[in-house]
Amino acid sequence: MFESNVKIAIYICFIAVLGNVAGLSPRLIPMLTGATVEGSKYMNASVAIHRHGSTQNFSMQLELNVVSTIDDLRMNMGYFVRVRNMENWIYNKTYNFCDFLLRPTIDRFGALVIDELKHRGKVATRCPIQPERFVFENVTLNRIKLPAFLPQTSFGLTVNCYIGPKYEPIFRSVWYGRMRRAMV
Repeated sequence: MFESNVKIAIYICFIAVLGNVAGLSPRLIPMLTGATVEGSKYMNASVAIHRHGSTQNFSMQLELNVVSTIDDLRMNMGYFVRVRNMENWIYNKTYNFCDFLLRPTIDRFGALVIDELKHRGKVATRCPIQPERFVFENVTLNRIKLPAFLPQTSFGLTVNCYIGPKYEPIFRSVWYGRMRRAMV
């Protein structure tokens, strides 16, 4: 028994050293399992998640077709973890999206998402947002550097956009998945 534990400990140390030598380090990676998106009279929206073998190998395609000029835009981002069939909200913030496009530091989670989308397609740079089709292909989320305090569990991320003083919804989405630590 003792000899078996020693072998396991040596193996774990070997893997840890090999990982550090190869430049690998454990990172928290989101693995999407599902998503729902809903547009409005201002914007059509669709999403498709494609699996490539295991659950952590996926890519997605997001398409947003802005059909009329959008200004005075507000965004709400929320993040929750699911524990025992309960949604525990960790983060929920609403901000002016037009200001965010000029200064992404307004929202850290939003900046993480926008940075990834910029690598996969064209992102609006300021308001008003003119009618245009935005397509983001082969989005993997593997490059996103998430805060270490997020738990390894099932999660949900809501991204909702509203316009005007009455907060008329123009885009609603919920993204489901699981956080996993992986050597990257």
